Amino acid sequence: MEINYLIEKIKEECPDKAIDISESLDLLRTVINDTIEIFGDKMNSAVLNRDFKKISIYKDMAESIHQYEKKIEELISLFEIDEIPINEETDEETEKRTIPNYEKYIVDNKIEHTLYENFTHKRPFGFKLNEGKIIEASTWKDILVKTCEILMTIDENKFMSFENNDTMNGKKNKYFSVDPNLIRNPRKIGNKIYIETNQSGNSIRNLIIKLLKEYNFKISDYKVYFRADYTNLNNK
Repeated sequence: MEINYLIEKIKEECPDKAIDISESLDLLRTVINDTIEIFGDKMNSAVLNRDFKKISIYKDMAESIHQYEKKIEELISLFEIDEIPINEETDEETEKRTIPNYEKYIVDNKIEHTLYENFTHKRPFGFKLNEGKIIEASTWKDILVKTCEILMTIDENKFMSFENNDTMNGKKNKYFSVDPNLIRNPRKIGNKIYIETNQSGNSIRNLIIKLLKEYNFKISDYKVYFRADYTNLNNK
């Protein structure tokens, strides 16, 4: 089956899965980009050490990986659809009333998780940046909002610049804007700019990764803590 036709059918028949695939590809693209940057650092080190053989090896590897990066970007573009409404704003009390055997799905909220994990069917307990304290947040929307509030206090001008930064916004929809009418589900940050919160856990994960990179944080500087995992419940 031809790839373009296959992708179009996926988008038609199960648009939510098309979004899942696109989000996963976007994370893969981020990891590949990080890998290329590592080879760039290695190549600079090789230049300083006059190790011209390694310079050539790292250059060839970076170029080869970049070819796959471009293919992934093409796939992401093909999977692009108008985002479907995301409904993950479920508080803990509501889940206790509506989910059978709620206690069965509770997980250890002291275990650290990284931004490279799959957040589908997970519910957050909180997050931590660097060695700071755990900031509690019971929804992915609140995780995003509270993360943005922290970054806003670190460098307000940088955060405000995201409104006009194409890499920080969707191709069709803005994620940052001073005009709430341009955003589907706006939440105000620092009383100055709005962010889009109508996103799945994985979309929020990907956006937080971009935010951290803009602020020169390592992805490993950010830890997430879960309170529940409904993966088995949704796989039945």
